[in-house]
Amino acid sequence: MIEIINKINNIIYFKLIPIITENKPGELIDLNLKNICKKLDIQFHFTKSFYINELNSKKSRGKHSNDNCTELLICADGTMDIKLHDGKNEYKFSLKKNEGIYIDKNIWIDFYNFKNAIVLVFVDIDYNEEKKSCYDFEDYLNSFK
Repeated sequence: MIEIINKINNIIYFKLIPIITENKPGELIDLNLKNICKKLDIQFHFTKSFYINELNSKKSRGKHSNDNCTELLICADGTMDIKLHDGKNEYKFSLKKNEGIYIDKNIWIDFYNFKNAIVLVFVDIDYNEEKKSCYDFEDYLNSFK
């Protein structure tokens, strides 16, 4: 199950609700991407997935935008902060275990402040050629002029 926490422009902040498994340890989280995308009302064309672990709180990750790729970022464990910029406005979120965010094309991504053995799961959606990314924030902002 999924619960939408907030929706701002082309950014959707959501929480994955564990499935109740009586008398069994752990949390069972359904990662049926087709159902997640349907609930978030986004086109589904799964391209690739990856995860990042062993993150520390001293350095940030991201610091780029993807010109031809949308992503689902799911915080599988731990907590982190994320800043997103759409060329005009900056949005800040604090993701906790089982929360995620849908990031549309051409949104600047910067995530940092990792705590509690964080594991991040990424799913790239809807790109067919090589991913095109911008790694310079000033160039990113200038692309909107």
